[in-house]
Amino acid sequence: MTGYLYQARYALVLGLREGKRNLGHGLSIEKLDDVAFEENGRPIELIQTKHHVRKGDLSDSSVDLWKTMRIWIERMLEDPIASTNIRFVLLTTQTAAGNTALSMLRPSDGSRNEPEAARLLFKVAHTSKQRATKAARNAFLNLTDAERASLIAKIRVFDNAPKIINVREEIEAELRYSAPSDRISDLTDSLEGWWFKRIIIALNDHHFSVIPLSHIQTKIAELRDDLRVENLPLDEDINAMPAVRQLPAGNRVFIQQMNLVGVSRNEVLATIHDYHRAYAQRSQWARKSLLLDDESERYDRNLCDAWSRSFLQHTGYLREDSDDRTMENQGRRVFHWARRYQLPLRNRQEMWLSSGSFQMLADGVRIGWHPNYESLIAAWKGNT
Repeated sequence: MTGYLYQARYALVLGLREGKRNLGHGLSIEKLDDVAFEENGRPIELIQTKHHVRKGDLSDSSVDLWKTMRIWIERMLEDPIASTNIRFVLLTTQTAAGNTALSMLRPSDGSRNEPEAARLLFKVAHTSKQRATKAARNAFLNLTDAERASLIAKIRVFDNAPKIINVREEIEAELRYSAPSDRISDLTDSLEGWWFKRIIIALNDHHFSVIPLSHIQTKIAELRDDLRVENLPLDEDINAMPAVRQLPAGNRVFIQQMNLVGVSRNEVLATIHDYHRAYAQRSQWARKSLLLDDESERYDRNLCDAWSRSFLQHTGYLREDSDDRTMENQGRRVFHWARRYQLPLRNRQEMWLSSGSFQMLADGVRIGWHPNYESLIAAWKGNT
């Protein structure tokens, strides 16, 4: 499981880096290889990722290496012309042992020696007795000298790669200049959340199997705007919270407030949905200290002020002996007004934020819908 998550998480790092050089490329996972980059539908880099919990040396006889070699050999023989410009990458958390072919196939540390790497791999393929690698070694031995040389020339070994926990640091490093320093962690959280959802789509719908690198950059720009000091970020999971289908068990004041004015069941369910989203989003902003000074309380005071004006307009003329039906009708009008009223909280203008915040206030009996809501709620509490 860690290996699959590593593959997906490291793909984001690779996508961020490749996007800085070639924004027109696309990235796929488990399509052509563990991770692959494409250009105009043609693979240009196939990447095998190998995650190990424990550190260790990677030898020329390792199962990881030969399983990977077999995949690459099959790819090369399948379409020799198309594979001419493909790079084969082995990315592993282990370290290539000294004086091995793997250590000689690192991309740019000055020790690259393709002829010697080919000789060492040929020797291992010929002498090794490992049953797990037999098919791969035979495939390598059956190549012509020219084919082996071509294969070796395409291979790039990136060893001692960070483990899955440390990949987080790699992502944050790539995003260093994309948000204020104290918001990089938030940006990474949001980007990874989007990324894993996008991978799930890619794995389940062949029409979206390739992720354009430009989409990553577009998402970063969108998230960066949300993370500006003057903006409050919207949690997409909260925004897309599933609708409420059943009335909750237990007694909630704001639900009783709706019952007092005869709100329909469907409207109650929709309003509970607003309440849950507003409560969750405002709580998240508070936990992350994103609300400035008494910004939350000022917002509630403004809602209360707007409510008091509507409440007076719809109920101020009623007499104490007005019939119950009239009182319920007028209270319901105040409720419907609150469902439609929109008061932005800084840059956030979602209708459910205002509507749900009204319900939070109703739950604390700071506001209400029925003209006699205070006495009726007090009596209700006394009986529950």
